Amino acid sequence: MGALVSEVARLHAEIEELSYYDVLGIEPATDYIAIRDAFYERAQRFHPDRFVATEGESVKRAVYSVYKRMTEAYQVLTDPELRANYDRGLGEGVVRLPPADRSRRLDADERQVSNPFARIYLRSARQKFERGDLNGAWIDCELGLSLEETPPLRKLHTQIAKAETA
Repeated sequence: MGALVSEVARLHAEIEELSYYDVLGIEPATDYIAIRDAFYERAQRFHPDRFVATEGESVKRAVYSVYKRMTEAYQVLTDPELRANYDRGLGEGVVRLPPADRSRRLDADERQVSNPFARIYLRSARQKFERGDLNGAWIDCELGLSLEETPPLRKLHTQIAKAETA
């Protein structure tokens, strides 16, 4: 456990300079599946429960801080919109998204869509529908439905079809 505690101490000391990619030990071009796998591997390795019996509150605080940042990295990098925003900021030297940018709340319909890409298509289809771009809304809705068949996407699909015939 000594090597693991040393690794936690190193990560904690560098946490403010590490990108989300560094925290998860992945490259920026990594896909969703590899991000998920890296997170789960690291989450098991650095889970705070593994350190309950460890002596010293400073180690417990450090591992909690590292684990919290890993969870934040996973949340941002698996959401395509947040990841795009993060990557733009990273190009300017920003290694962490501000809390306001990370805390986008999902509405009731969005919470029913588990696939993050399908959720993006739902949002985009809604925006296009509200602007009157029925063709664009239809395409986005179809793309969302191809990823995940959910009531909000199906309902919007029906609304678009009715608007097109009106």
